[in-house]
Amino acid sequence: MSEELSRWYRGRLVGGPFRPFDPGECDALEREIGLPLPPAYRSFLEAAGGEKLDYSVRLPASEPEAVQGFDDLYQLGRDNAGEYGWGTLLGEYRRSRDGWLAENVPLTGLLPIARNGSSDTLFLDLNPAAQGQLHACVHAIAWPGYLSSHVFTKAADDFDAYLDSLFMTPSMAEDAWGDVADSDPSDPWRRTVEERLDKELPTWRAEAWATP
Repeated sequence: MSEELSRWYRGRLVGGPFRPFDPGECDALEREIGLPLPPAYRSFLEAAGGEKLDYSVRLPASEPEAVQGFDDLYQLGRDNAGEYGWGTLLGEYRRSRDGWLAENVPLTGLLPIARNGSSDTLFLDLNPAAQGQLHACVHAIAWPGYLSSHVFTKAADDFDAYLDSLFMTPSMAEDAWGDVADSDPSDPWRRTVEERLDKELPTWRAEAWATP
C-alpha cells in the first residue's frame, strides 16, 4: 500500500492511502456483476483510486439540501483483513442487494462506489442503456428545513463529468486551511493544500480566515 497522502487526477485531489491497481480484482468484480466497468471509472481506479474525494456536488433534486458530498470512496479488492468487507467495491455491491434500498430502488447493474457520513450513497450505472451514469441516493432527515423524503437522482453523465462538476464550498476551504495554517510553510501537506485552494478558490488568500 502506497504511503502517498494524495494524488491529482483530472484536477481533483484524491486522498490516500493508495493500493496498486489489480486487474484480477477488477475482473472478479465484473464477473460477479456480469457487466464491465465503464472506461472512465476504470481509468480512475488505475491511476488514482484512493479513499477520499473531499468535494461537494450540486444535486437539484435534493433541495433544500442540494449541495451534497460523497467523500468516502470504496476500494477495489480486499480489505486489510483479506476480506471483501465494508468499504470495498465488491463487499458494498453484495451488501447493497439487501435491505431498504434494494426494496425501494431497482439496483440491477448499479455499483455503489462512494458514500458520506450520513450513509448517502453514490452509484455507478453499468447497465448498457445508461453505462457510466452516476446516481445518488440521499436520505431524508425528519427535521424542518431538511430533505423531507428520500431522493434517488442522476448525478452525472459519466465519472469524468462527475469529477468536473465537483467543487469546494467556502466552509470546506476554511476547514482545509485551518488544518495546516499553523504548520511550517515547507510542510508538504500544507503546500498541497495551498495548491488545491489556489486551484479551487483563487481568491482564498484574501479571506479573513486566511490572514495570519
